[in-house]
This record gives sequence, structure tokens and C-alpha cells, in this order.
Amino acid sequence: MRTKGVYATLLIVAATGLAACSSAVPTTVTAPTESGSAFNLEALTAAAQAEGSLTLYADSTESVLRGWSDGFTKEYGIPVTILRNTAAPLYQQFAQEQSAGQAIADVFGVVDAATMADARENGWIAQYTPQNSDLLSKDLGDPGYYWALQSSTQQTVTYNPDNVTEDEVELILKDPVKAMTDPRFAGRVGVVQPQVSQGVGAFWYLYSDGAAAADVGWDGLEDIADNTAMIADNLTLVQNVIQGEIDFAFPIVDSIPAAQIVQNGAPLQFAYATPATGSSALTGIVADAPHPNAARLFLEWAAEPDANSLWSKLSQTAPINAEATDGREFTDLDWYQPAGDDTWFDFGTDPEFLAAISADGDYFDRWNEMFGYTG
Repeated sequence: MRTKGVYATLLIVAATGLAACSSAVPTTVTAPTESGSAFNLEALTAAAQAEGSLTLYADSTESVLRGWSDGFTKEYGIPVTILRNTAAPLYQQFAQEQSAGQAIADVFGVVDAATMADARENGWIAQYTPQNSDLLSKDLGDPGYYWALQSSTQQTVTYNPDNVTEDEVELILKDPVKAMTDPRFAGRVGVVQPQVSQGVGAFWYLYSDGAAAADVGWDGLEDIADNTAMIADNLTLVQNVIQGEIDFAFPIVDSIPAAQIVQNGAPLQFAYATPATGSSALTGIVADAPHPNAARLFLEWAAEPDANSLWSKLSQTAPINAEATDGREFTDLDWYQPAGDDTWFDFGTDPEFLAAISADGDYFDRWNEMFGYTG
């Protein structure tokens, strides 16, 4: 018997309607101290320091953002103001400011490719390529406008090893998502609802209708629904796994349990779903940034290997810069198994998936009915 948990639901991106208020086109931020096309870091630094500050809008963890931006401040002496929120409300505020011609943010970045694409289409993201762009992924983001500077994350099944048997762990490691269909896990599972983000929606779609449907499908999702005792966001579910209220949670972004393990010694382990969906924090300069030189300097700094190494250590995620050092501290633990290669990153351009989760699609309604979710 399933318990119909109704918990906090994050907003889905709601700023698209504001786009009609803005007719701007993408612009290139140009440092007034530059001459021609030659890049002059010393001149850019001087101009950025003269501006005196930087404002960063982002949706990553507050402590990680603060520690990371402190690295920039330490190197260049420019203080950073951070506005942190989840992607949807953050973008809604950003879009309102942009549409009203009242730019506050200098740098904007979220873990949602659709949001960044919308911002670029509205002319709110400047065209810019950092000098170390050859060390960055060309497959993530929109090179020339917004970049994957921090890390990529993948979905996991997270569990409390104190509350599971060796046989159950073996079952999870063999096929994490399919294991959640097993009736032995009735009343012990927590799930993140697909409405939370496009990435989570893509994960469920992957197993119901996509590449993994043959192994799980909607019949498998019904079995998972029968085992589900809680429906909530990533952070809430992980806390409940730690406290023993549930034993398993998915799909959980790997960085969340990893940070709890390293920083707090939490009783958590996780197995990467295979296949999985992946996402990356994408970052760009705001086209009408109040501090355009500081914004450019920040992107130059963020594209350096040392900056990405710092992010990896603070966030406990795999670095994305080709020359960065992996700062994760849990990869040597005996239970850890690395993620597989079968990861779906470009779901944001898949027409069938996008149609399914659109206002005209029935995906969310079908999932809600199956899981008894009314949030």
C-alpha cells in the first residue's frame, strides 16, 4: 500500500511569458581597456577592479557558491554578492529585472539548459568566449554564450547502508532503478517528482518511454509507485534517508549525498543509475551587466583549471575542466562505483520528450495518477 506524500514542489520555469516585454538581441561585452581583438588580462583586471564589485545569480548550494566566489575575491580583490535560489524562481526574478531594464546580475548561471537557452534567445546573455575555452566541453552549454564551468552531475539511487542488507545492496548495484520495482522495498522508497525540473522529468521519461523503457516501462513505474512512501525534493529525501524514515531515494543528484558523506559523515551510499540523465551548471555574462569587466574577468577566472579544482573540492563533484584536479574525497571508499558512460545530456532538444512534458502532453498527469501525487 502506498502512502500519498505531498511535499514541497519547486516551480517549473515561468519566465517565458516575460520574453514578450524584451526585444533585445545578444550583444558582445567589450572591455573599454581592450585594443582591437588582442586580449589583455592586465587591462581587464584593472577595469574590473575599478568597477569594484560583482553580482552572481546562481542555483547551486549557497556554501559552495560562497567558497568558490571567495576564491575569485582572494585573487582579484573584487567582492561578490550572491543571489541564490532554485532555477525557476531565480530565472523568474532575473527575467522580470531584464524585461524592466533594471539589470542587477552581472553573471547568471543555473543547472537547466532550457532556462539558459531561453535567456539567450531573449538577448539577456552576452556573447563571450574565455581564453581557456579549449579546456571546456563543447558539448555542454552553448559555447560562445554560456559555458559549463563547474561540473556535471548525474542521477543516483541513494540509500542508508545501516538499513539495508548485503543482498539488497547487491541488487541495487546490479540495476539501481529496476531494483526499486522489487516488492521487498514496499514502503521504503522516496522519489523526486518529475515536475521538479526538466532533468528529473527526463529521468522518469527515460525509464517509462525512452531508452530504458524495455527494462522498466510504465509497468515498472507502477511497481515503484507501490513501493513509494514519500515524494519530495532531493534535499528532503536525502535527509529522510539519513534519519531512517525511508531507506532509498531517487533520482538524487550525486553531489547531494556526496557532500553529506564527506562533510558530515552521513550514513549514505549511492549507485549511479544506468542509463541516467546528466546536467551541468551553465554560466554566462549578462548582456547589460552593471559591471561588465568584472563579469568578463570572473568568466576568465572560472575557466581556469584551479578555479574548477576548487569547485570540485567544495562541491564534491567531478571537475569539468580538462586540466582540473578531481577534489572528490569519497571515490576511494570501498562501496563507490563510478558512473557509466550511458548518460543522456541533450534531453532538452528531444522533440518527443518535450512534447510529452508540454502543456498539451499528458506525462505529468499520468505520473501523478500512478503515484497518487497531488502536490
